[in-house]
Amino acid sequence: LKLMCPNGSSLANFGVHFTMMRHAFGPWSRALPALGRRLPGPRRPALRQLRCFSGAPAISRKDKKPVALETVVPRDGSRDDLKILPGDADGLRLRVNSLASISLEEENQFVQMMNNYGATVLVPKEESDPLAVYKTLDRWFGSCVPHDAMNEHGIVEINPANPTSINTANPKKEHLPHTDDAYTDSPAAFCTLQCRESAATGGESVLVSGAELLAALSNEELRSLMQPGMVSMGRRPAADGSWMKVSSIPLFWVDKDSGWLQVRWRCNDGCVGDVAAEVKPSYEQMDAVARHEVYQLVVPLNPGELLVVDNRAIAHGRRPYESGDPRVMWRKNYVGNGELEAQLKTGMCAAFSSMFDGLHSMFDPMSIDTNKLKI
Repeated sequence: LKLMCPNGSSLANFGVHFTMMRHAFGPWSRALPALGRRLPGPRRPALRQLRCFSGAPAISRKDKKPVALETVVPRDGSRDDLKILPGDADGLRLRVNSLASISLEEENQFVQMMNNYGATVLVPKEESDPLAVYKTLDRWFGSCVPHDAMNEHGIVEINPANPTSINTANPKKEHLPHTDDAYTDSPAAFCTLQCRESAATGGESVLVSGAELLAALSNEELRSLMQPGMVSMGRRPAADGSWMKVSSIPLFWVDKDSGWLQVRWRCNDGCVGDVAAEVKPSYEQMDAVARHEVYQLVVPLNPGELLVVDNRAIAHGRRPYESGDPRVMWRKNYVGNGELEAQLKTGMCAAFSSMFDGLHSMFDPMSIDTNKLKI
């Protein structure tokens, strides 16, 4: 779908017709067939499609709005400026000779996959010093985002034997999808997770495209969620569960330099504080999407493999696993000011593209008081 509506009227009409069609064909009518578009080089793997099955819950819109964003963010591979996860975890796997010495060809493939999907799993053919990997990552992504639990290398060990939060302390409970640093005013641009030990059963990583959250909204709902103070999110250490840090920056905003729409997300997992009454139905709609398996991509990680996630486009989480079963991840997050800064686009999509004709005003970054935010 490519909506061309210079004055915005045809887009609104299209939204009305689409809503009528959706009621006629059911809540899952937005599952679209893959168009099989080609990218430079190898064919892009099939994109993740919503499966139509009788057991799927209907995620109902609480109130009718002029434009449903599912009509303007097609998750079918037809847009080059919309990051959507592939239909299979193998589509994210990039095999490289060594994580410590990435070739230029491997680096170019990585950039292409990150700009397409918002996530990549680097799979090394050769074992190397696990710390040597960070020479590559530091070069690519620049400055490390500090964390009070990180070691001298900037690494936070995610290990239930020494938990850093209430969500990592209980392996039997799934860690619901979230973006890292959602409790800060300056969330990381990139999140990296190096698998050191994997659980025998369960414990797989889970990814959700931010575009799926966006598609659950209308333009008016998005407009409200682009204001600060709508949803507060905090960090709660495992020791006492107290609220250590809290942030209430917008759930969505536009990067003023790139014009790309960014997302900050956390399911209601015990670390979400206040949700303003006017956005509560919208937040609950997105929460239902993020929790449901039909929108989740399950990504198993083997020891030595490295998951890289665009933290402004993709939410990640973890499946449950048995207590006492070792599962250790090394996490290091980055600002994104490294050598690949000019090649990598952070965020879900270009907000000022024809995808949003007639809706440009709701993405006006000047409407947000930047004096109150650290974006």
